[in-house]
Amino acid sequence: MKKLIILIILISTIACKAQTPVVSLDARGYKTSDGAYFKDLNYEFNKFEGTWLYTNGNTSLTVVLEKKEMVYNGTDYEDKLIGEYQYIENGIEIVNTLPNLTNTNVAKHKIKGRHIIPNNLYLACNDCGVNERRVMLVFYDSERSYLSASIILRYLEGSNPEQMTATIISDGGGMIPNENSPTELRVPYGEYLMVKQ
Repeated sequence: MKKLIILIILISTIACKAQTPVVSLDARGYKTSDGAYFKDLNYEFNKFEGTWLYTNGNTSLTVVLEKKEMVYNGTDYEDKLIGEYQYIENGIEIVNTLPNLTNTNVAKHKIKGRHIIPNNLYLACNDCGVNERRVMLVFYDSERSYLSASIILRYLEGSNPEQMTATIISDGGGMIPNENSPTELRVPYGEYLMVKQ
């Protein structure tokens, strides 16, 4: 009987440790145990999924975003937004990563991340609502991988058709390989008003 009780306690302990604690996307990593699942509990990523288009004459930016659930990052699990983009300037295609959407390796996407930011961080949002939250993702230009950039997405509630702003900013990091290297992405920094397609 004693052996049976010890066996039950041992199995219970192992089962408890095997469970993954589920926390909100914006939970602090240092306050959670390894193996936590940073989950999109409020479905904040869902509104960003889909194809978005900015146009200005012969210039356009297309961004396609998808939500990936329970992606393992080496320590924890997390829901992420991933995506790809196409930029056309004056009718000439400058960059097109859209064919990379079929890549199953989340780390290989040119847009990716999970950071939820309030209205007063990174890029202050003076016209955001008090509790409005935006998403900040990595924005990667494979021809200029030495540049560090982000894209901040703000879904415009109540817009019809659905709209969001996509603001591409430099993170200020990176090391220029040589004096002739470009210092900006192929997609210009700035804010784009995008319409869901």
